[in-house]
Amino acid sequence: MQSDNISEALTYLDKEPSIKTLRYAYEQTVNELESYFDLCRNSYDDRRNYWPGKSRDHRKHGSDAFPWEGASDIEAHTIDERITRLVSLFISSLNRANVRAFPVESNDAARAKIVSSFLKWMVSSGYIARFKKEMELGANYLLERGILITYIGWHREDRKFLQSLDLEQIAEVNPEIAELVSTGENDEELTALMEVSFNGVTKKRAKRVLKQLRKTGAAELPIVRRQIDAPEVKTLAPDGDFFFPPYVTDPQRAPYCFWKSYYTPQELENKVMTDGWDEDFVEYVIDKFRGVNVDSIEREQEGRRSISLTDNAYEANELIELVHSYQRLIDKEDGSEGIYCTVFHKEFDGTEGVPGYAKFELLNGYEDYPVVVSKLSEDSKRLYDTQTIPDILRGIQNQVKIERDSRIDRNSIATLPPILHPVGQAPTDWGPGRMIPYRRKGDLDFAPTPPAPNGSIEMERTMEAQADRLCGLDETSGISQVRKQFLVDKYLQHSADVIKMCYKCFQRFGPDSVFFRVTGSPDPVAFNKGDPNENFDIVISYDVLNSDPETQQSKLQQMVALTQLDRSGRININNLLDIAAFTVDPVLADNILQPIEAGQEQVVQQVTDDLSKIYAGIEMPARPNGAQIAMQVIQQYGSQPDVAERLQVDEAFRARLEKYAGQYTFQMQQAQNAQIGRVGTDPAQMGNIQMQGI
Repeated sequence: MQSDNISEALTYLDKEPSIKTLRYAYEQTVNELESYFDLCRNSYDDRRNYWPGKSRDHRKHGSDAFPWEGASDIEAHTIDERITRLVSLFISSLNRANVRAFPVESNDAARAKIVSSFLKWMVSSGYIARFKKEMELGANYLLERGILITYIGWHREDRKFLQSLDLEQIAEVNPEIAELVSTGENDEELTALMEVSFNGVTKKRAKRVLKQLRKTGAAELPIVRRQIDAPEVKTLAPDGDFFFPPYVTDPQRAPYCFWKSYYTPQELENKVMTDGWDEDFVEYVIDKFRGVNVDSIEREQEGRRSISLTDNAYEANELIELVHSYQRLIDKEDGSEGIYCTVFHKEFDGTEGVPGYAKFELLNGYEDYPVVVSKLSEDSKRLYDTQTIPDILRGIQNQVKIERDSRIDRNSIATLPPILHPVGQAPTDWGPGRMIPYRRKGDLDFAPTPPAPNGSIEMERTMEAQADRLCGLDETSGISQVRKQFLVDKYLQHSADVIKMCYKCFQRFGPDSVFFRVTGSPDPVAFNKGDPNENFDIVISYDVLNSDPETQQSKLQQMVALTQLDRSGRININNLLDIAAFTVDPVLADNILQPIEAGQEQVVQQVTDDLSKIYAGIEMPARPNGAQIAMQVIQQYGSQPDVAERLQVDEAFRARLEKYAGQYTFQMQQAQNAQIGRVGTDPAQMGNIQMQGI
């Protein structure tokens, strides 16, 4: 193909996509990324301790076995241990992080707080299906393969299921259908009503349903049980699912990119009905290209070889491989730019009567590609020039393995050293209680054993400590904590970008409003998607030191101490209480915290109930909190004419009420004594205005 024609087809918009050009660009991209695929292959093998000649008994065999046949060939999980620890830290940070939406423009400030609450609900409620699982997979990809790619889209689907319905149930949907069935007339009108009332019912099925209803009084009809209308998040393997051109520095500036995915025939048939894919194309690829060779779920790139204990390759006879091409194309007429998606097969250009693509469409509402991309290390401009944790720790893991193998081999010699015997007179048997013949004492002896490997143990500890420092997992090093925070921040920034794009998709494609639950409120809150042009800076923050209980307790104590210096009410005590409760246990805090107004109403109700019982002759103790509100209620209660009159004549009633009020007074005095203990006297005040500290 001529380069000028290729460049023009990949740059400018045409009525139909050039499938030959897209196939050429896809094959060229995959071939030129082979060096990065090699890095991922090696990282995959190093993390899982795959190497040539490995045996299940972890012993060396064959002519190359060193130092002897059956010597130790143990695994050393130095890499996997640290990746797993970092993944656990990333997911824990994401679960406990604070999600905030900050307004970029002044007119967005009013909605910032409720948008923050909505984003937290989106992440924690399951509104984004499989979000936590996809982000866990992404954390593994980032550390093991050096690149994290997350696709964000919008999933809208009606899930229909067949359900047996009788005439009474059908009457609830459409009473006219049940009435016409019972009369036995107007079959044409009845079938038309069924097609309208039950989504997915064809004329043929409607006639069959009518026959069943008149015969048995029940029939199977499609019912929409679950409607999916929510953001969709998928983590894509950078070496097997999603590819950018190898020269790319900024993924969003790439002229094109490719997403390779697999479909079952049923899924492709469904795409024709739901997404408008070309029916002729779908039937052709199902007939001609069914079945792909997948070299295990995580090692699916062509040419990839497996050196594990078993052959992971298998034939997926029911899968069809298709490629989604995303292009940034320019309209020659007005110079406008758009993101276009083309679905094609890498081995099919189209034939007479069958197009070479399933769908070609403008991704309406997208200004960039629908993916978020992050690198583990920004030490090179090119996207695919990156490091991986296995690449960094490969030498350390190999050295740790050598040290462990040497100690195991030394212990094997110490357990049963080589036996010295006269030439030609080797003992025929050896073991406890065996009869070993010899001519004279000293004919049989053991060879000397190597000394204890103290240096080997020290060497392994040094290697392990270095691995911890490189990954930010050395708890005794201050700079290691900085490295750990750097890695967590990189992952949380990627998560924040994903959530931001999910929110953008909600604004563009979502329903007009959604009900969601806010912590402390028993009733759901309605959230409107608002102006699609509003912009928020979404931040997910977490301090890795918060995982240390002592550090967290110290922070809270310091924050509580600051309230003593707050003379102008700048510190929101209620927000501080929320943070402290969530620090102790987020699940418990979500269940016990309630809005301020609801808390005050609850105290008033509880005190009112207590006063009713006291009036009836039952002594009641004071509640553990809300003393100030309770005293106000008691004072108002005692000022009522009938209550005041009874207090004067009924000594028992007066004693019960005074005892109840006295307990609340004592609670308030205890709180005041805490301040007196700091200053030595009652707080300075003028009338009801406290002057202490002003």
